[in-house]
Amino acid sequence: MSDAFAGAQDDLTPGDPDFERTLAQGQFEFAKTRYVRTVTSGVVSKVIEAADRERAKLTDEIKKLQAVVRSRYEIAIDAARAYGSVLPHRVGKTWLQPPAPLEKVGEFYGSDRLYKIAVKAAKEFSEAQELLAKKTETLTVMERTLRERLDSQEAIVQKQLSTESGLRHAMRRDPLLDVAYKKLLRVSGQDAFETLPLVVDTYGATQFPDEPL
Repeated sequence: MSDAFAGAQDDLTPGDPDFERTLAQGQFEFAKTRYVRTVTSGVVSKVIEAADRERAKLTDEIKKLQAVVRSRYEIAIDAARAYGSVLPHRVGKTWLQPPAPLEKVGEFYGSDRLYKIAVKAAKEFSEAQELLAKKTETLTVMERTLRERLDSQEAIVQKQLSTESGLRHAMRRDPLLDVAYKKLLRVSGQDAFETLPLVVDTYGATQFPDEPL
């Protein structure tokens, strides 16, 4: 242990006002964290459950589209090869050229039909690829949005606790938070009765704050 840390520990000893305040502050922060996680657990569970259902649906659609893409790819390749077997100079790795007028007759008869079949197959393959890419992007966005929503849940409740009305509401729901806050007020020399005005419960009866700890 460093001398600086040892000195800091020596400065705060049981019985000292600063020690009591520091301890009460720590207990209050712990109670707040516990409350935040308790409150958000239900919301988080619902968000995750909804995300799981959507993820399963998208994953199933993506798997089916992957099969369609593979099938259309094979069809497009076979169609391009069939056209290329008649007019090989009209077929490249990534392109197709239509037959010239004289290449549609004689020994090249039927080349125009094979070209149209190849173009149609290539177009259908491209469309399937685009749809797969969109579905995959949708899944990626959903996962990113899910992470952002989960990260924001605790921040939302923490922000509510920073307001007097939000803290008062939380204290009514969580007795441990109520006890920790009143203890912090007491050791800080503040009056709990002034900070916590009378509230009305769900039955309409006036509730008086508990005695300070």
